[in-house]
Amino acid sequence: MATKYLSCAQHYLNKLIALKQPVCYNAKVAAEIVKQVYTKEGMAFPTGAQLAEAQKTIEQTLKIQNLRNLTFKDAAKGGVLFAEIYTFFLIGEIVGRRNLVGYNVKTSTEDAAHAH
Repeated sequence: MATKYLSCAQHYLNKLIALKQPVCYNAKVAAEIVKQVYTKEGMAFPTGAQLAEAQKTIEQTLKIQNLRNLTFKDAAKGGVLFAEIYTFFLIGEIVGRRNLVGYNVKTSTEDAAHAH
């Protein structure tokens, strides 16, 4: 019984070893493409000053005091915006499944009937 599991494990290990070369090749190709895009677009890592500015902006945005100064009008605008976004999400779901309610999922009995 143990030899059966060992031979099965060896089989899968051999398959993994066979995948090593194509995976390494594709990773090198992807790295080269990223490097070329990075160079061509003139991209650069953010400087320390840019990171500090971004952190300061985030901290100012998330301050609790800003929430205390929130007016009903601003909250209502935010609620309407959220409702619009959620409505577009729901419309996308309906279009994606081509049905108003739920997905058209075949049951196992329907699958068995079509198999014969």
